[in-house]
Amino acid sequence: MTVGSGVNILKFMDRNESAPAIVIQSEKRGDYDRILTLLSPVWGIRRVIVYGARKSQKAVKASLYTEATFVIYSNPERHNCTLVDITPISVHSSILTSLETSFSASLMSELALIEKGEEREELYDLYTSFLDILDENNWRRVLIQYIVRYLSLVGLFDDLEYCPVCLRPYGEKDILGFSSSLGVPCCPNCDSMSSELILPPNARAYLRESLRTEKERAMGFIISENMEARLLRYLTRTLSYSLPVPLKCLKSGLLNSLQ
Repeated sequence: MTVGSGVNILKFMDRNESAPAIVIQSEKRGDYDRILTLLSPVWGIRRVIVYGARKSQKAVKASLYTEATFVIYSNPERHNCTLVDITPISVHSSILTSLETSFSASLMSELALIEKGEEREELYDLYTSFLDILDENNWRRVLIQYIVRYLSLVGLFDDLEYCPVCLRPYGEKDILGFSSSLGVPCCPNCDSMSSELILPPNARAYLRESLRTEKERAMGFIISENMEARLLRYLTRTLSYSLPVPLKCLKSGLLNSLQ
């Protein structure tokens, strides 16, 4: 091996990066390739090209919701990254077997795609932990816990003890309204939506206690199916008022048919 070729190999190796990640979006690219969007505690959101993924049997493949240690090659000349190899952790193959779990995972992914800030480690843990326990029997509760914790993570849901507008402590029987300017729940006096989006005391208590405890314990809180349905409607409507972009999953109207 010549000195020059050795330098080139080292340069190639230096461009390889390895980190845990999960595929949260998979898109076609031309006739042969795919683009994977990864959520990683190291990289945050990273888009990776998989050449030949749709045609070649030899191409390294990672299906939607595959969690793995990914090795990618960063090409600064082309301003892109390509997939080199993966070591699977979980493929979450059951997610796509039902409409309920498919919808839930899609909504979780859309929310993850919006947030690209410093919370990459917390978001990765939140996403993967709830995807691990998602099934047809608990999809509503998974979404409730994921959404309220996501909103809390990005600063759009507080401890539900004080009004974020006037800082007045909530009364035990207060029915919360919503501040459209801040995109958060608030006391009745600061409600700017004329009670269009309200949070009753029992529902507030459930969400407040959920945020105070670990995910696994909160998933075990017992509430009725009617309460689950009402809370999920409330939280998805909250997303439509709080987020800077509309969510495709919610615009499709599929949630109404699942409820």
